[in-house]
Amino acid sequence: MIHAVVMAGGKGERFWPYSNSRHPKQLLPLVTRLSMLEDTLKNIRAFSKTAPIRLVVSKNLEKPVKAKSKGMKKVLTLAEPQGRNTAAAVALAARLIQREDPQGVMLILTADHAIRPAAEFSKAMAAAAKVAERGDCLVTFGIRPSRPEVGYGYIEAEGDKSITGGLQVFGVAGFHEKPSEEKARQYVDSGKFFWNSGMFAWRVDYLWEQFQKYLPQTARAFEAAGDLDPRKANFSSKLKRIYANIPDISIDYGILEKAERIRMVIPEFKWDDIGAWSSLDRLHSADAQGNRSIGETLLLDSEGTTCFTDAGLVCAFGVRDLLIVQHEGVTLVADKAHTARLKELVKKVQANPKWKKYL
Repeated sequence: MIHAVVMAGGKGERFWPYSNSRHPKQLLPLVTRLSMLEDTLKNIRAFSKTAPIRLVVSKNLEKPVKAKSKGMKKVLTLAEPQGRNTAAAVALAARLIQREDPQGVMLILTADHAIRPAAEFSKAMAAAAKVAERGDCLVTFGIRPSRPEVGYGYIEAEGDKSITGGLQVFGVAGFHEKPSEEKARQYVDSGKFFWNSGMFAWRVDYLWEQFQKYLPQTARAFEAAGDLDPRKANFSSKLKRIYANIPDISIDYGILEKAERIRMVIPEFKWDDIGAWSSLDRLHSADAQGNRSIGETLLLDSEGTTCFTDAGLVCAFGVRDLLIVQHEGVTLVADKAHTARLKELVKKVQANPKWKKYL
Protein backbone atom coordinates (compact mmCIF):
# COMPACT_ATOMS: atom_id res chain seq x y z
CA MET A 1 0.00 0.00 0.00
CA ILE A 2 1.07 3.59 -0.63
CA HIS A 3 1.06 6.06 2.27
CA ALA A 4 1.41 9.82 1.77
CA VAL A 5 3.24 11.80 4.44
CA VAL A 6 3.05 15.59 4.24
CA MET A 7 5.42 17.73 6.28
CA ALA A 8 3.22 20.72 7.04
CA GLY A 9 5.10 22.47 9.85
CA GLY A 10 7.39 25.46 9.51
CA LYS A 11 7.07 29.17 10.18
CA GLY A 12 7.35 30.60 6.68
CA GLU A 13 9.22 33.69 7.92
CA ARG A 14 10.35 34.62 4.41
CA PHE A 15 6.70 35.46 3.63
CA TRP A 16 6.23 37.74 6.62
CA PRO A 17 4.05 39.67 7.33
CA TYR A 18 1.42 37.67 5.41
CA SER A 19 2.84 34.46 6.83
CA ASN A 20 3.09 34.38 10.63
CA SER A 21 3.21 31.90 13.51
CA ARG A 22 -0.58 31.51 13.51
CA HIS A 23 -0.99 31.16 9.77
CA PRO A 24 2.31 30.19 8.09
CA LYS A 25 2.62 30.08 4.32
CA GLN A 26 1.40 26.50 3.89
CA LEU A 27 -2.02 27.59 5.19
CA LEU A 28 -2.26 30.57 2.84
CA PRO A 29 -3.55 30.90 -0.77
CA LEU A 30 -0.28 31.97 -2.35
CA VAL A 31 -0.57 30.04 -5.63
CA THR A 32 -4.28 29.36 -6.16
CA ARG A 33 -7.45 30.32 -4.29
CA LEU A 34 -6.83 27.33 -2.03
CA SER A 35 -4.16 27.21 0.64
CA MET A 36 -0.91 25.52 -0.35
CA LEU A 37 -1.75 22.63 1.99
CA GLU A 38 -5.12 22.18 0.30
CA ASP A 39 -3.43 22.25 -3.12
CA THR A 40 -1.10 19.48 -1.91
CA LEU A 41 -3.98 17.37 -0.58
CA LYS A 42 -5.86 17.89 -3.84
CA ASN A 43 -2.86 16.58 -5.81
CA ILE A 44 -2.59 13.54 -3.55
CA ARG A 45 -6.26 12.70 -3.92
CA ALA A 46 -5.97 13.08 -7.71
CA PHE A 47 -3.25 10.42 -7.51
CA SER A 48 -5.05 8.13 -5.06
CA LYS A 49 -8.49 8.48 -3.54
CA THR A 50 -7.74 5.86 -0.89
CA ALA A 51 -4.09 6.27 0.18
CA PRO A 52 -3.80 7.13 3.88
CA ILE A 53 -2.43 10.64 4.43
CA ARG A 54 -0.48 11.71 7.52
CA LEU A 55 0.12 15.41 8.12
CA VAL A 56 3.06 16.06 10.44
CA VAL A 57 2.79 19.52 12.03
CA SER A 58 4.05 21.59 14.94
CA LYS A 59 1.78 21.61 17.99
CA ASN A 60 0.55 25.17 17.47
CA LEU A 61 -0.66 24.33 13.96
CA GLU A 62 -2.64 21.23 14.85
CA LYS A 63 -6.07 22.92 14.89
CA PRO A 64 -5.71 25.08 11.74
CA VAL A 65 -4.26 22.14 9.78
CA LYS A 66 -7.13 19.89 10.87
CA ALA A 67 -9.54 22.59 9.72
CA LYS A 68 -7.99 22.59 6.23
CA SER A 69 -8.40 18.81 5.90
CA LYS A 70 -11.83 18.61 7.53
CA GLY A 71 -14.15 16.23 5.72
CA MET A 72 -11.37 14.31 3.97
CA LYS A 73 -11.26 10.59 4.64
CA LYS A 74 -8.15 8.73 5.83
CA VAL A 75 -6.28 11.88 6.87
CA LEU A 76 -4.47 11.89 10.22
CA THR A 77 -2.81 14.98 11.72
CA LEU A 78 0.23 14.28 13.90
CA ALA A 79 1.38 17.11 16.17
CA GLU A 80 5.04 17.03 17.17
CA PRO A 81 5.72 18.10 20.77
CA GLN A 82 8.72 20.14 19.64
CA GLY A 83 10.62 20.86 16.45
CA ARG A 84 13.30 18.29 15.69
CA ASN A 85 13.64 18.84 11.93
CA THR A 86 12.53 16.54 9.11
CA ALA A 87 14.23 13.32 10.21
CA ALA A 88 12.06 13.22 13.32
CA ALA A 89 8.89 13.94 11.32
CA VAL A 90 9.70 11.14 8.88
CA ALA A 91 10.57 8.70 11.69
CA LEU A 92 7.29 9.41 13.47
CA ALA A 93 5.24 8.72 10.36
CA ALA A 94 7.31 5.64 9.56
CA ARG A 95 6.72 4.03 12.95
CA LEU A 96 2.96 4.46 12.62
CA ILE A 97 2.96 3.03 9.11
CA GLN A 98 5.02 0.05 10.28
CA ARG A 99 2.22 -0.87 12.71
CA GLU A 100 -0.30 -1.46 9.95
CA ASP A 101 1.74 -2.05 6.79
CA PRO A 102 5.32 -3.29 7.47
CA GLN A 103 6.31 -3.12 3.79
CA GLY A 104 4.25 -0.11 2.81
CA VAL A 105 5.64 2.58 0.50
CA MET A 106 5.94 6.10 1.92
CA LEU A 107 5.70 9.19 -0.26
CA ILE A 108 7.29 12.12 1.60
CA LEU A 109 5.88 15.44 0.41
CA THR A 110 5.83 19.02 1.62
CA ALA A 111 2.91 21.42 1.94
CA ASP A 112 4.64 24.48 0.51
CA HIS A 113 5.54 23.54 -3.06
CA ALA A 114 3.68 24.58 -6.21
CA ILE A 115 3.23 21.48 -8.37
CA ARG A 116 1.08 21.26 -11.49
CA PRO A 117 -0.59 19.72 -13.36
CA ALA A 118 -2.09 17.04 -11.13
CA ALA A 119 -1.81 14.42 -13.89
CA GLU A 120 1.98 14.78 -14.02
CA PHE A 121 2.16 14.73 -10.22
CA SER A 122 0.29 11.40 -10.27
CA LYS A 123 2.61 10.04 -12.95
CA ALA A 124 5.69 10.93 -10.90
CA MET A 125 4.30 9.49 -7.65
CA ALA A 126 3.39 6.22 -9.40
CA ALA A 127 6.86 5.92 -10.94
CA ALA A 128 8.64 6.62 -7.65
CA ALA A 129 6.42 4.16 -5.77
CA LYS A 130 7.21 1.47 -8.34
CA VAL A 131 10.96 2.01 -7.89
CA ALA A 132 10.66 2.12 -4.10
CA GLU A 133 8.43 -0.91 -3.68
CA ARG A 134 11.36 -3.21 -4.50
CA GLY A 135 12.72 -2.30 -1.08
CA ASP A 136 16.36 -1.94 -2.08
CA CYS A 137 16.85 1.82 -2.37
CA LEU A 138 15.75 5.29 -1.30
CA VAL A 139 14.09 7.39 -3.98
CA THR A 140 14.29 11.14 -4.44
CA PHE A 141 12.75 13.49 -6.99
CA GLY A 142 15.18 15.63 -9.00
CA ILE A 143 13.77 18.67 -10.77
CA ARG A 144 15.33 19.56 -14.12
CA PRO A 145 16.71 23.08 -13.59
CA SER A 146 15.35 25.91 -15.72
CA ARG A 147 17.83 28.51 -14.47
CA PRO A 148 21.07 28.69 -12.43
CA GLU A 149 19.25 28.96 -9.09
CA VAL A 150 21.49 29.64 -6.08
CA GLY A 151 18.71 29.16 -3.54
CA TYR A 152 18.30 25.40 -4.06
CA GLY A 153 20.43 22.37 -3.31
CA TYR A 154 21.38 20.13 -6.25
CA ILE A 155 21.52 16.36 -6.84
CA GLU A 156 24.19 14.94 -9.12
CA ALA A 157 23.11 12.08 -11.37
CA GLU A 158 25.31 9.13 -12.22
CA GLY A 159 25.09 6.16 -14.54
CA ASP A 160 22.83 5.54 -17.49
CA LYS A 161 19.20 6.46 -17.21
CA SER A 162 16.44 3.88 -17.05
CA ILE A 163 12.73 4.42 -17.64
CA THR A 164 10.00 3.66 -15.10
CA GLY A 165 6.41 4.66 -15.67
CA GLY A 166 7.47 6.77 -18.62
CA LEU A 167 9.93 8.86 -16.56
CA GLN A 168 13.72 8.96 -16.46
CA VAL A 169 15.42 7.40 -13.43
CA PHE A 170 19.10 7.87 -12.52
CA GLY A 171 21.47 6.80 -9.82
CA VAL A 172 22.75 9.51 -7.46
CA ALA A 173 26.41 10.47 -7.23
CA GLY A 174 25.92 13.01 -4.47
CA PHE A 175 24.07 15.96 -2.96
CA HIS A 176 25.41 19.49 -3.22
CA GLU A 177 24.63 22.53 -1.08
CA LYS A 178 23.31 25.81 -2.45
CA PRO A 179 26.01 26.88 -4.92
CA SER A 180 27.54 30.15 -5.99
CA GLU A 181 26.10 31.68 -9.16
CA GLU A 182 29.09 30.52 -11.20
CA LYS A 183 28.82 26.98 -9.85
CA ALA A 184 25.06 26.94 -10.46
CA ARG A 185 25.66 27.82 -14.12
CA GLN A 186 28.14 24.97 -14.39
CA TYR A 187 25.61 22.60 -12.87
CA VAL A 188 22.89 23.62 -15.31
CA ASP A 189 25.18 23.51 -18.34
CA SER A 190 26.40 20.01 -17.47
CA GLY A 191 22.95 18.45 -17.68
CA LYS A 192 23.89 16.12 -14.82
CA PHE A 193 22.59 18.18 -11.92
CA PHE A 194 18.99 18.52 -10.76
CA TRP A 195 17.30 20.63 -8.12
CA ASN A 196 16.74 18.84 -4.84
CA SER A 197 12.95 18.92 -4.41
CA GLY A 198 12.95 17.65 -0.82
CA MET A 199 10.41 14.96 -1.76
CA PHE A 200 11.10 11.25 -1.41
CA ALA A 201 9.72 7.72 -1.66
CA TRP A 202 10.80 4.50 0.05
CA ARG A 203 9.56 1.29 1.54
CA VAL A 204 9.11 1.71 5.26
CA ASP A 205 11.12 -1.36 6.27
CA TYR A 206 14.09 -0.33 4.12
CA LEU A 207 13.91 3.21 5.48
CA TRP A 208 13.97 1.97 9.06
CA GLU A 209 17.12 0.00 8.34
CA GLN A 210 18.70 3.30 7.29
CA PHE A 211 17.58 4.94 10.54
CA GLN A 212 19.14 2.09 12.53
CA LYS A 213 22.37 2.46 10.58
CA TYR A 214 22.77 6.24 10.26
CA LEU A 215 20.55 7.72 12.99
CA PRO A 216 20.66 5.01 15.68
CA GLN A 217 19.77 7.41 18.49
CA THR A 218 16.51 8.28 16.76
CA ALA A 219 15.77 4.65 15.97
CA ARG A 220 16.42 3.51 19.55
CA ALA A 221 14.23 6.26 21.03
CA PHE A 222 11.25 5.27 18.90
CA GLU A 223 11.82 1.54 19.41
CA ALA A 224 12.14 1.92 23.19
CA ALA A 225 8.73 3.61 23.30
CA GLY A 226 7.07 0.41 22.12
CA ASP A 227 3.72 0.55 20.38
CA LEU A 228 2.77 4.06 19.23
CA ASP A 229 -0.96 4.43 18.78
CA PRO A 230 -2.45 7.93 18.25
CA ARG A 231 -5.78 6.65 19.56
CA LYS A 232 -4.35 5.89 23.01
CA ALA A 233 -4.15 8.39 25.88
CA ASN A 234 -0.40 7.83 26.38
CA PHE A 235 0.51 8.77 22.80
CA SER A 236 1.38 12.41 23.59
CA SER A 237 3.46 11.56 26.65
CA LYS A 238 5.40 8.93 24.70
CA LEU A 239 6.11 11.42 21.95
CA LYS A 240 7.44 13.96 24.43
CA ARG A 241 9.90 11.41 25.82
CA ILE A 242 11.00 10.37 22.34
CA TYR A 243 11.52 13.92 21.10
CA ALA A 244 13.52 14.82 24.18
CA ASN A 245 16.07 12.16 23.23
CA ILE A 246 16.56 12.48 19.48
CA PRO A 247 18.84 14.79 17.47
CA ASP A 248 17.65 17.86 15.58
CA ILE A 249 18.66 16.94 12.03
CA SER A 250 17.16 16.85 8.56
CA ILE A 251 16.44 13.63 6.71
CA ASP A 252 18.85 14.85 4.00
CA TYR A 253 21.84 15.28 6.32
CA GLY A 254 20.96 12.39 8.58
CA ILE A 255 20.31 9.69 6.00
CA LEU A 256 20.13 10.68 2.32
CA GLU A 257 23.66 12.05 2.09
CA LYS A 258 25.07 8.90 3.74
CA ALA A 259 22.96 6.16 2.17
CA GLU A 260 24.63 3.82 -0.30
CA ARG A 261 21.80 3.26 -2.77
CA ILE A 262 19.64 6.13 -3.98
CA ARG A 263 17.60 6.43 -7.16
CA MET A 264 16.32 9.70 -8.61
CA VAL A 265 13.08 10.07 -10.56
CA ILE A 266 12.86 13.07 -12.92
CA PRO A 267 9.26 14.34 -12.95
CA GLU A 268 7.74 16.28 -15.82
CA PHE A 269 5.51 18.50 -13.70
CA LYS A 270 6.09 22.21 -13.16
CA TRP A 271 7.59 22.73 -9.72
CA ASP A 272 8.47 25.69 -7.56
CA ASP A 273 9.63 25.79 -3.97
CA ILE A 274 7.57 28.71 -2.66
CA GLY A 275 10.34 29.82 -0.35
CA ALA A 276 10.12 33.61 -0.45
CA TRP A 277 8.19 36.54 -1.90
CA SER A 278 10.38 36.41 -5.00
CA SER A 279 8.71 33.09 -5.85
CA LEU A 280 5.49 34.92 -6.71
CA ASP A 281 7.20 36.72 -9.58
CA ARG A 282 7.64 33.34 -11.25
CA LEU A 283 4.03 32.27 -10.66
CA HIS A 284 2.03 35.40 -11.39
CA SER A 285 2.00 37.22 -14.73
CA ALA A 286 3.25 40.80 -14.97
CA ASP A 287 1.79 43.79 -16.75
CA ALA A 288 3.59 45.67 -19.52
CA GLN A 289 5.72 47.49 -16.95
CA GLY A 290 6.73 44.30 -15.13
CA ASN A 291 4.44 44.96 -12.15
CA ARG A 292 2.51 42.24 -10.35
CA SER A 293 -0.54 42.95 -8.23
CA ILE A 294 -2.47 40.75 -5.82
CA GLY A 295 -5.41 42.45 -4.13
CA GLU A 296 -6.60 46.04 -4.55
CA THR A 297 -3.64 48.02 -5.86
CA LEU A 298 -2.87 51.01 -8.04
CA LEU A 299 0.64 51.22 -9.48
CA LEU A 300 1.30 54.41 -11.42
CA ASP A 301 4.53 55.19 -13.30
CA SER A 302 6.09 52.18 -11.57
CA GLU A 303 8.13 49.28 -12.89
CA GLY A 304 9.11 45.83 -11.67
CA THR A 305 7.12 46.20 -8.46
CA THR A 306 5.18 43.40 -6.75
CA CYS A 307 2.32 44.56 -4.55
CA PHE A 308 0.27 42.29 -2.27
CA THR A 309 -2.61 43.33 -0.05
CA ASP A 310 -5.59 41.65 1.59
CA ALA A 311 -6.48 44.68 3.72
CA GLY A 312 -7.59 47.59 1.58
CA LEU A 313 -6.07 49.61 -1.23
CA VAL A 314 -2.32 50.06 -1.76
CA CYS A 315 -1.08 52.75 -4.15
CA ALA A 316 2.46 53.16 -5.41
CA PHE A 317 3.64 56.07 -7.54
CA GLY A 318 6.95 56.33 -9.39
CA VAL A 319 8.72 53.39 -7.73
CA ARG A 320 10.98 50.71 -9.13
CA ASP A 321 11.70 47.10 -8.18
CA LEU A 322 9.93 47.13 -4.83
CA LEU A 323 8.03 44.56 -2.84
CA ILE A 324 5.04 46.07 -1.03
CA VAL A 325 2.96 43.93 1.35
CA GLN A 326 0.06 44.99 3.55
CA HIS A 327 -1.50 42.55 6.03
CA GLU A 328 -3.07 42.76 9.50
CA GLY A 329 -1.71 46.14 10.48
CA VAL A 330 1.77 45.62 9.00
CA THR A 331 3.08 47.31 5.86
CA LEU A 332 6.33 46.02 4.40
CA VAL A 333 8.22 47.99 1.75
CA ALA A 334 11.47 46.47 0.54
CA ASP A 335 13.85 46.69 -2.37
CA LYS A 336 13.54 43.34 -4.15
CA ALA A 337 17.29 42.93 -3.88
CA HIS A 338 16.87 42.65 -0.09
CA THR A 339 13.94 40.22 0.15
CA ALA A 340 16.20 37.19 0.52
CA ARG A 341 17.31 38.73 3.84
CA LEU A 342 13.80 39.14 5.22
CA LYS A 343 14.57 36.91 8.21
CA GLU A 344 16.94 39.61 9.47
CA LEU A 345 14.04 42.06 9.59
CA VAL A 346 11.78 39.53 11.30
CA LYS A 347 14.40 39.03 14.03
CA LYS A 348 14.37 42.77 14.69
CA VAL A 349 10.59 42.68 15.05
CA GLN A 350 10.84 39.66 17.36
CA ALA A 351 13.24 41.56 19.60
CA ASN A 352 10.63 44.18 20.43
CA PRO A 353 7.96 42.88 22.88
CA LYS A 354 5.51 45.55 21.69
CA TRP A 355 5.41 43.96 18.23
CA LYS A 356 4.68 40.38 19.31
CA LYS A 357 1.12 40.68 17.95
CA TYR A 358 2.52 41.10 14.45
CA LEU A 359 4.35 37.76 14.54
